[in-house]
Amino acid sequence: MINQLFNKINLQKIFFFFTLFVLDNTLFGQIKIHTNESYELANIILAITPYGKTDPWEVYKNTIYYQDVIAYFDKYSNHPLISKVNYSRESWDKYLSFRTDSYGYEFDSSGTLKKTKDFYTIKGINEFEENIDLINDFIKVSGFREFYNNHSSYYDHIIATYQKSQMVPEILQFLKEEFKIEKVNGFTIVISPLVNRMNCQVSIDNIPTSFITLPTYIFDLDKNRQASQYDIAKELHMLFTEIDHEFVNPTTEKFKLICNKSFNPQKWDLGSGYENYTNATFNEYMTWAIYDLFVYKYFPQEADDIVRNWHLQNESRKFFASTLFGSQLKNLYDTKQETERIIDLYPKLLEWCQNIQDDLSLPYVINTNITFDKITLSFSEEMSEDTQLDAYVIIRTDSTVSKLVSLDKIYWSNNGKLLSFQNPFDYSCDNELYFNATWKTKIVLKSSKGIHLTPYTKIEYKKE
Repeated sequence: MINQLFNKINLQKIFFFFTLFVLDNTLFGQIKIHTNESYELANIILAITPYGKTDPWEVYKNTIYYQDVIAYFDKYSNHPLISKVNYSRESWDKYLSFRTDSYGYEFDSSGTLKKTKDFYTIKGINEFEENIDLINDFIKVSGFREFYNNHSSYYDHIIATYQKSQMVPEILQFLKEEFKIEKVNGFTIVISPLVNRMNCQVSIDNIPTSFITLPTYIFDLDKNRQASQYDIAKELHMLFTEIDHEFVNPTTEKFKLICNKSFNPQKWDLGSGYENYTNATFNEYMTWAIYDLFVYKYFPQEADDIVRNWHLQNESRKFFASTLFGSQLKNLYDTKQETERIIDLYPKLLEWCQNIQDDLSLPYVINTNITFDKITLSFSEEMSEDTQLDAYVIIRTDSTVSKLVSLDKIYWSNNGKLLSFQNPFDYSCDNELYFNATWKTKIVLKSSKGIHLTPYTKIEYKKE
């Protein structure tokens, strides 16, 4: 089915995309974006496990290609390999290792997978290697290689569309200039239409290699819908924040003495896990903040909304001062000398971090009072007394209604520690109201220090 659809692709355009990309590669060394047979095999195997079929996020299912995968391989779901690799959300590390370690294998002349690259995604977890005999049996029983070859035109289409929209040359040129790096040795991006979460980056043969989630608009193009500038800018985030680690991390290492003195991860991180590794929290803040600068440069009209929401996303990952940090970097960047670049701003940014980190705090709701006509909230600290606020409201009737609501009759008191507004609830059923709902609300509730209330802070009404 899918092969027939994508045989209609304009091959001349695809050739143009590839040629353009090869020309740009002369600036950066080899940039390789590709699908990979053993990696696609691993993703197909995981997709037909019970976990892969039922988890809503792990495998991207809203494509004709996924339908083809299930139609072809579901009859092999009773193969003994499938039960062995039926992981779970709790076993994410095994799932990720199985998926990514597959890239280290290639088919020999007899059609058997053999390990050819010496790397492991997570040290001590060797799921793909331990199951290699069952994997090779599955390949022969299922006829995987025939399926893969029959979908080659679809894979080519995905690669060409991704290359066209992801601005890899522009990203690398931007980072190369901002970090004053003369040469980038190369970059490899491995993609699969089935991957729906957990981006992963490793170094293979000293080349940064990124296993990336595809933007969903890539798949909409087979429905003749062109991606908007907003879509492109928004979805660049996944790739950008992987690539820029290759520039940020070594630069932070150059400034490690200042960083260790000026940036205390325990004051900036509420338990992401990164705080346990040297400079990892700072690097995570930095990579997301640099994305802001790129988006403001190339997508100025879309930037405000996109930047706000990605920082909310980062704050949900426990980097609670992400917006504040990003705003400071942008302020420094907008007021820098003409010859200065991001790398030159490190000392100034770290000095600011040291000066404000002892005063950082996450605002939260202490108490909620709901009456028929009014909701009153008390906060842990003084808030920014914005006169316009919105919220994402869910009304749980028989046909649940979700909507963005502009709040009315807003009144602040007690130096911004008390907020009241007109009650938007429907008392005939259960209701939920969310502040700072990522990609849903437009106005952010924040403290007077500029730190956002935790994304998706919930106010709830239960019908008696």
